[in-house]
Amino acid sequence: MRQAYLQRQMREGIVYKQISFDFPIEDDAAIVKAYADAITPKTKLIHITHIINWVGQIMPVRKIADMAKDKGIEVIVDGAHSFGLLDYKISDLNCDYYGTSLHKFLSAPIGTGMMWIKKEKIAKVWTLLCNDNPQGPNIRKFEDLGTRSFALEQGIGEAVNFQLAIGTKRKQERIHYLKNYWASRVQHLPKVKLHTSLKPEYSCAICGISIDGMTPAELDNALFSKYRIHTVSINVENIQCVRITPHVYTSIADVDRLVKAITEIAATAGNKVAAVKG
Repeated sequence: MRQAYLQRQMREGIVYKQISFDFPIEDDAAIVKAYADAITPKTKLIHITHIINWVGQIMPVRKIADMAKDKGIEVIVDGAHSFGLLDYKISDLNCDYYGTSLHKFLSAPIGTGMMWIKKEKIAKVWTLLCNDNPQGPNIRKFEDLGTRSFALEQGIGEAVNFQLAIGTKRKQERIHYLKNYWASRVQHLPKVKLHTSLKPEYSCAICGISIDGMTPAELDNALFSKYRIHTVSINVENIQCVRITPHVYTSIADVDRLVKAITEIAATAGNKVAAVKG
């Protein structure tokens, strides 16, 4: 989405503003104020990432949206990391548009996604791919994608069945427990820094971690090459950390191995071996 806005800025001259935060933040009012302060009389749309994919911060979407609506501004929500994880309804967010990928916490096939538009807004949104009624009020006008995999669509249904069998609330609580299980055991280690709150209202699955004396890429490589633990190195704008994300199928034995790995890596991080000439 960021690249889409930047391309429209280049092609059409829209003004794109991006807000930077020093995460973690445990103050909804401060976050809402940052959005409010960035608004100008020409602002038409506010884009809110429900869960910041870099560090897992849960943003106060409803509060930001309410503020925006009071100013006559439309709201789009990116629910890529919240859908299938957090226990909420899209309608609770007070947004006009909502999009998500389904392969993350819903565990649907890769390449699947979902778009939600408030009913009265559908007619004014043009389809990117041609449709015989591009200004129609039926949301299915956005499904004119050409030939696509029917198996993927069937897979979405099975993923939804699996989600309903577990229950979203139980799933959220389990994954938050797993995140806090490992993060709380390493947060006080020398050289270790968490970039994510451990409170359930501000984070759930994702947690960012860094170790003094190591770049994110070095930590990511150490976890995978020695311990076969897959993580994601984050080095973007003012955020430098490694993103670690358990899922509902992650076991306690898995996170115990993670704690052991971080403890051992932190103990030797930044150590230099001096070369002595004889």
